[in-house]
Amino acid sequence: MNKLFKICILFFVLSWSLLAQEDSAPVVDSIFRSVVLIRNEGFNTENKTQPWMKKNLYTGFGSGLVLPNQTILTNAHVVRDAKRILVKSSFTKKEYLADVKFIGYDCDLALLQVADPDFSEQTTTLSFLEGIPNLGSDVLLLGFPNGNDSLSIEKGSVLRFEKNRYTYSGLDYRNVLKITANIQPGNSGGPAVQNGKVVGLVFQISTLEQGIAYLISNDIIRHFLEDIADGKYDGFPNIGFTFQNGNPKSLKQAMKVPSDQTGIFVNRIYPSSTFSKVLKEKDFVTAVDSLPLSNDGEISESNKKEFIIDWIENKQLNSKVTVSYYRAGRKYDAEVNLQKNYALDLYRDSTEDYFLQAGFVFQPITRSFFHSEDGDLDSSLKYHYSYFIQDLLYRYTTRDIVLSYTFNDPETSKYKKYKYKVVESINGRVPKDLNEFKTIWKDGKKSFIVLRFRGMDLPIVLRPESVYQMNQRVKKRYGANYEEF
Repeated sequence: MNKLFKICILFFVLSWSLLAQEDSAPVVDSIFRSVVLIRNEGFNTENKTQPWMKKNLYTGFGSGLVLPNQTILTNAHVVRDAKRILVKSSFTKKEYLADVKFIGYDCDLALLQVADPDFSEQTTTLSFLEGIPNLGSDVLLLGFPNGNDSLSIEKGSVLRFEKNRYTYSGLDYRNVLKITANIQPGNSGGPAVQNGKVVGLVFQISTLEQGIAYLISNDIIRHFLEDIADGKYDGFPNIGFTFQNGNPKSLKQAMKVPSDQTGIFVNRIYPSSTFSKVLKEKDFVTAVDSLPLSNDGEISESNKKEFIIDWIENKQLNSKVTVSYYRAGRKYDAEVNLQKNYALDLYRDSTEDYFLQAGFVFQPITRSFFHSEDGDLDSSLKYHYSYFIQDLLYRYTTRDIVLSYTFNDPETSKYKKYKYKVVESINGRVPKDLNEFKTIWKDGKKSFIVLRFRGMDLPIVLRPESVYQMNQRVKKRYGANYEEF
């Protein structure tokens, strides 16, 4: 990352509000030149839960908004895993190579960089609207549906400003603008414009309501751009604990909290999160940065009420915050650095890591299993994935490992019922992740390999000579390479 690029990005972030206050609306030509078509060339596997299969070349399409310094803002899902990215405006036939400089999977945003200086001569940039557009007001959606070379314009109407699940990560709830619009594949990453100003970025459609789409709102875009101004993307901080409201006076009395004090009771704190080194279960949190908390967890600031979860996530990672709380009748104040809830990354990950030995394939549990065509998932697998955080399963492993596939072989046929079972131990040890699982297997390869699975009484026991023979047969019959030590 060169210094000039960092300075330009920082300048763009700081000048956001100034640009947004310009009175003169850009001419139509300038608006059209601010949007580009994005072609993403990459490779994918036929089945995410069988990553050793042959990979296929594919081309994806999307749209992007031109920003200063020959950069382009688009969706993360438009460019993820791209091996080659080409962008072009509808005003020229020339395609420009672009590289992904920053990508935020938790907010579905990415920033691309174009090196060719000619790009800036063919494109323009727009300013962003401060605040949110009026409900019921019209917006123009610009993009390249279905990867067409010609720019298309769709009219939409703002229905609501709300919080909604970002389907790309499948986990994060962030601010969105709900609109009426006929959005198609290829529109993702294109801007919504009102009076010549950007009001959001197209990123997903409703699966429940026809003709409904969603925009990433400007406050989320602003957070992303401010984050990368230092040359790296950190993400959004997370409160890192669950809580219940502070209404019950009898509970306050039992916890020695003044009856007239408002705040929230801490239920559970997740490891390596923002308050994990400060707060404990049953603490009563009364304020953050001297801003009082209501019994429902709301903060009042500048005549605006905001839920504590949103207040935290609107700040940048590693920002300092002071928390005030009661414990056993005493009041405390502590300063913390805002952090992510790293344990939640389990639910975002769709890694293709795997370990193949003896005709068995082992993989860490990811959401890929739940998006595969195989609907016969084991109930224990669903449980260990869905409740890994809620039921504190992370106390045992960093990531559960599952037997995801068994190749047809005389030695493995009797273990078909073990498919999708979660590994409990290997040679008496509980592996914290796939890398440790590999290490334990390697250490025991000259003796028996004993695999125990949750929900199965009998283990799988493999002799060294059987492992070698099965590896050779699987490689010869299926072309699947086992991992050699």
